[in-house]
Amino acid sequence: MVAYYKANFQLFSIFFIWLIIGKYAPVISYAVIPITMFLMYKKGMIEELLIGYFFILILSDSLEDSLFFAKNVKNIYISVLAVFFFFDTKNFQPLNKLYKLYVPFFIFALFTISISLFEPFFFTGFQKTISFAISLMIIPNFITRLYREGGGLFLKRIVFFAVTILIIGFILKYVAHDFAYLENGRYRGFLGSPNGLGIYSVLTFIIFFVIDYFFPSLFTKQERIILIGAILLSIFLSGSRNSVFAILIFYFFQRFFSVSPFLGFILFLLTLFVSELISTNLSSILNSIGLGEFFRTKTLEEGSGRYIAWNFAWIHIQQNFFIGKGFAYNEFYMRQYYALLSKLGHQGGIHNSFLTFWMDQGLIGLLIYLRSYILMFIKSAKQTKFAYPILFALSFTAIFESWLVASLSPFAFLAIFIFTIITSDEIVPQEYMVSKEQALIKEPVI
Repeated sequence: MVAYYKANFQLFSIFFIWLIIGKYAPVISYAVIPITMFLMYKKGMIEELLIGYFFILILSDSLEDSLFFAKNVKNIYISVLAVFFFFDTKNFQPLNKLYKLYVPFFIFALFTISISLFEPFFFTGFQKTISFAISLMIIPNFITRLYREGGGLFLKRIVFFAVTILIIGFILKYVAHDFAYLENGRYRGFLGSPNGLGIYSVLTFIIFFVIDYFFPSLFTKQERIILIGAILLSIFLSGSRNSVFAILIFYFFQRFFSVSPFLGFILFLLTLFVSELISTNLSSILNSIGLGEFFRTKTLEEGSGRYIAWNFAWIHIQQNFFIGKGFAYNEFYMRQYYALLSKLGHQGGIHNSFLTFWMDQGLIGLLIYLRSYILMFIKSAKQTKFAYPILFALSFTAIFESWLVASLSPFAFLAIFIFTIITSDEIVPQEYMVSKEQALIKEPVI
């Protein structure tokens, strides 16, 4: 990895300059960063542009006031990337068509936000709707273009950068303790929250695992040790129990799906059957094996305040059961009851991606989204046996956090990266593709 840092010294220097300007002169950053982007594109630094977007999204996840500039810059950044894409489409041919799966949802989301034209959250909701569509349209095309130009080495550099963020967190642990830890003592590294760090680590682990499987000679043994070690240590320090279970779900099911997809599905059904029994006795099980403190079993029954938020959201969903009011409505509504929810033991949003979709888009919108989401994995099952294990793991994390709804976040970027890899027949090596019989699917009707 030392060679990677030497080769990318200029890029990290640019990011450092962005960080300093954004922290001390945020208004100037709104001009400096787009100008830098245009210079990068003119010089053919497409990969650096994409990683720069990822970096800004990571900064935007922070809760530090000094990094607030990134929340505004990310909107500018994705807009400029869209300009590059739409005015230079010929260099992205053949286009990645992943976004087509989500077109019905985009249309419905525009309908729901139009209902809230005169609501205070309309402008924010409209921005989120457009960014959701643009992200799924242009990011996969940047990824596939860069893969055509750089092959597996491009994928390797993405993994290195993602893990570098985790390593920076370890450094901050000792040189900037208050930045790396929340007031309650939980470690968050360079991310905004411990649970966010956990999700980031899970997504990075999946990306690394899949790339390492498809390109077994890409990483050295020493690199594998460093990468896996940094990811697992980050999850351990964050104390994110959901992330631990997500990693186990992915690793456990990919083993069975690699042997037999049919066996994997049978095992998945059995897991659902016994999950209630396990969850009922989970606190006792963890305490008996000495892991009670790490998994914070004292908060399991309360779900760390999540059950309060879920129940609160479910009560309100009844008012807009079938058709919601559009993106950003849940934030607007939950913010009004922040004081009440805090007294009940909850802080933050709904902490459930699917309930959040339901509250914003209604049941119809949720079902349209799930149709697109599941079809994507059905499609990717033709490419790789990892499709369903990834579906199970990501869906598990989405039950406890609303990250699937946040289109301009580092988690969304990593998820789109995963979606692109597993659905693109350009990236999956031919020898790892599976037949329709092996995938247990029929050609999806889109």
